[in-house]
Amino acid sequence: MAEAMVAVGVPHFATGEFVSHRKFLRDKEYGEALDSIVKGCTDLLVTSVDGSRVLVGKRSVHPQPDWWFIGGRMLPGDTPASSCARILKRELGLDVPAERIRFVCAASLAWDRRVQEPQTNGTCDLQLVLSTQLTADEAGRVRLDAQEYTTSEWLPLEAVAHGSFHPALSYACRELLARRVEARLGECAALPPAADSDAQLATLARELVALRRPLPSGRSAYVLRSTELTYEAAVDVTP
Repeated sequence: MAEAMVAVGVPHFATGEFVSHRKFLRDKEYGEALDSIVKGCTDLLVTSVDGSRVLVGKRSVHPQPDWWFIGGRMLPGDTPASSCARILKRELGLDVPAERIRFVCAASLAWDRRVQEPQTNGTCDLQLVLSTQLTADEAGRVRLDAQEYTTSEWLPLEAVAHGSFHPALSYACRELLARRVEARLGECAALPPAADSDAQLATLARELVALRRPLPSGRSAYVLRSTELTYEAAVDVTP
């Protein structure tokens, strides 16, 4: 199934002639910055040729040493899609044009751990989730950084959407499924009125409502556990 989205991306508004003056920050400086800012991140749902599976990596480092997106920090001047294209090149070694990357959803993340010292100060992110669908050749060339990931798997998108994963990851997968249903709804609504198309509209509407049910507030059933880092944490959800 080809990726079909209602909107091709999240708008990027550049006022004036912005030029990036980004500088490399040493770990101490970066850690101090993290204490005072919420950083912008772009995370990717990388899907298989038919769109039925999603690539997830099992991370070995904080803040999420478990199954997670492919992603990373946005840099000054990035659009969300160009940030993802850069991350795909860095993380997977793939040249995917920004035009093939679609916006899915956004979320706010707070973590009580981070890589930089002091690790227990944690970090906070504003997360933009986007998706891209790989070709067969691209999927066969995927390689993840062994220093950050212990393994990776192509898991059924439905299984991650409704399974025992970090609720932010499951939520994003449900949103991707919902956007596909929205696209099919739009196609169906454009057909001439008929009993068959009306019945299909009703079926798709029910699917969309089920996928878009409000997130339950409170403690998630998922628990982050890492034996390698001797770390365990619960996840609280605020819709």
